[in-house]
Amino acid sequence: MRAIKVLASAVVGAIGSGVVLGLLSRLFMRLVTLAADGDPRFNWSGTFFIVLIYVVAVAPAALAAAITMRRWRWIAAAVGTAFLMVPAIGISSEELGHVQELSTMAWIGVGATTVAVFATVFAAPAAAIWSVDRLKGRTPVAGWPAPPSARIGRSGRPTGRRTTRAGA
Repeated sequence: MRAIKVLASAVVGAIGSGVVLGLLSRLFMRLVTLAADGDPRFNWSGTFFIVLIYVVAVAPAALAAAITMRRWRWIAAAVGTAFLMVPAIGISSEELGHVQELSTMAWIGVGATTVAVFATVFAAPAAAIWSVDRLKGRTPVAGWPAPPSARIGRSGRPTGRRTTRAGA
């Protein structure tokens, strides 16, 4: 039963954070194209695959977060970030490779929106870990009081004591 709960929280965390940040990244990609005076092509299959790549990339971080609170789960987040960097760099070089003469304001817009795309790349695995922690009733910061659901003892009754992350 524990394995099902772990897997369910990992799947929900990966899908939730992957979909939200994948769609946000797609929006920023469109804004990059608009800022570069390009033709903002939009199709649902492209959006679907961008979101799918985000979900797949954050899945290891979500699974590691569902299994443990130890620091090594951030290694899985780093792997997910590296996985997302490959298509992000490829797409940005394809979209901006033909840009020749832009005004200063257009370059500022391109730079700002490109930074926003890469911010979603770095935020996605962290968001997956955060969402899994929330689903499991954990507080991700040491020293914060645990939510009431985390104060239940092995017998299923409340322990009556406040636990922190270190004591949970």
